[in-house]
Amino acid sequence: MNGRDFFNATAWVYDFITDQDIWRDQIASVLNHVESLGDVEQVLDVGCGPGVSSFVLAQQLPFAEVKAIDLSENMIARAKQHHATTFSGLGNLSFEVADATRLPFAAQSFDLAVGHSFLYLVPDQVAVLEDLRRVLKPGGCLVLMEPAKEGRIDRAVRAGWRGKEWRQRRPQESARFALSMILWRFFSMRFGQLSAERVQQLFEQAGFSQLRIVPTLGGLGMHCIATP
Repeated sequence: MNGRDFFNATAWVYDFITDQDIWRDQIASVLNHVESLGDVEQVLDVGCGPGVSSFVLAQQLPFAEVKAIDLSENMIARAKQHHATTFSGLGNLSFEVADATRLPFAAQSFDLAVGHSFLYLVPDQVAVLEDLRRVLKPGGCLVLMEPAKEGRIDRAVRAGWRGKEWRQRRPQESARFALSMILWRFFSMRFGQLSAERVQQLFEQAGFSQLRIVPTLGGLGMHCIATP
């Protein structure tokens, strides 16, 4: 089963485990790495899944146009359904099926590109990064959240349950977030987590001039912030 078939088959599972506020807060946190958010007019959400990340971006950046893509037809179908039923007020957002190695956009189209846990799944990671660099405007920003090879789930979960943010959440919400992190960890172990050194190598090969790596999710993930 290839990646597209797998995510078509499991779209409903991914939809369920990521539809919670703690995960939405994690998505919103990528914007902390972007300077001058008021200047961001065009946003690309890559590997958007059922749209959780896209809705957060469209809400946080109401002055920007957000284009969201995913390789899975079922993921995009779910995203469009949520858009029509729950987030119909977000007129600055659109979804389409597309391959991240062949983005259907002109060069220098976006001020910001965001991706959540998708690069590690792509066979040709350099090709994806090269095309993302192509569609970014000069001075634009790419922020990816990827699974960190160095992370430890036992340490991250213990730290999370002790944290103030988790104590303030409903128990069911926290449990769903913990489940999503456990499943993500084991799934990413199967498909290949990324080390900081590997990320550095990939971005350099793709031609990015600057890169910062910031741990997140108790060290289970990392924010990779780059400019062309």
